[in-house]
Amino acid sequence: MTQHKTTFGGVDILRFLAAVMVMFYHYGFWVWAFPGGISARATGGIPPHPEMAFVGSGWVGVQIFFVISGFVIAFSAEKSTPLRFFEARVKRLAPAVWVCAPITAVVLLYLGLSWPTDAVVRLVRTGLFVPFEPWVDSVYWTLGIEIAFYTIVWTLLRLGRFDLMETVAVVIGLVSTLFWCLYYPLDLSNLAETRWLQLTLVHHGAFFALGVLLWLMRFKAVTPVRLGFSALFLLGGALQIMSSVDVHAIKVEAAMPYATPIVIFLAAIALMAWSLRLDLSWSGWRRIGLMTYPLYLIHDVVGAAMIGAMMRAGVPYLLSIAVAGATMIAASWLVAIEAEPRIRLLLDHTVFRYRLKAA
Repeated sequence: MTQHKTTFGGVDILRFLAAVMVMFYHYGFWVWAFPGGISARATGGIPPHPEMAFVGSGWVGVQIFFVISGFVIAFSAEKSTPLRFFEARVKRLAPAVWVCAPITAVVLLYLGLSWPTDAVVRLVRTGLFVPFEPWVDSVYWTLGIEIAFYTIVWTLLRLGRFDLMETVAVVIGLVSTLFWCLYYPLDLSNLAETRWLQLTLVHHGAFFALGVLLWLMRFKAVTPVRLGFSALFLLGGALQIMSSVDVHAIKVEAAMPYATPIVIFLAAIALMAWSLRLDLSWSGWRRIGLMTYPLYLIHDVVGAAMIGAMMRAGVPYLLSIAVAGATMIAASWLVAIEAEPRIRLLLDHTVFRYRLKAA
């Protein structure tokens, strides 16, 4: 099977499950464990539900996203040009943001969590992909990190040196892993959420590098060196996850387990590697994968507001979570299937009109 004809049904499934994990983490844990968070305030206040603490590690779905991005972006960029790669990234990132961010801004205004001037500022910053807060929702923090990785890949394409992708990925992974290996011995906890370290991939570079190595081992060759670097970057990723556990524990003022998110992460990567050897070519998997991005963007504030409204109406908490989750999945499907293609078509006839002229 040649690379350009290959589909990744397993990766699409895993990506969707990671988004669902993040969603139920917010709905089942974060909305009551961290009252100061935007999703908790969107609910109007929910009493503690300690029995739901088992979903408290669902945030690790974000780290899984980063590994998948490393794999998918390396795969898609190899046969691309700088211009085509840039166009593809814009058409993948922008439409969902331009649909989901205004919906979130309207909900913030309706709930009184923002005012018109503030909402407009947040919406503009979000729509323009400004990598620093404020945004309409805290979930947008990951986009700047993704774009930082895309920029590195685009630069290699622009220089005509995509052949250096493996070397660059290994360097990024080594820097990130070294940082996390020094994190606890040097007590660097004050740097745990430093934005510039995130945007330079010092925090999350090990995840992207691991994804690139998975691409290389799937389509090029499995070598002892690649396996060794993969194991090293898994270690770096595990240490980053431990630091995230510490940050979460401080925010919720309660102890949180290290083992659970690390095991989930390692299991997800093992499943991803295994799925790459399967022929999961059903087109439906691709549609499910496309739903992941809008689901991640829209679920937090909008879904939390739904849960709060239902609970005030007397709907039980668990049922509220189920209804809100199903509604957000349906909304993400509409965004992916109906709204995003129309915005991409609009971009084709405006920003990327040169492609139509060339054709």
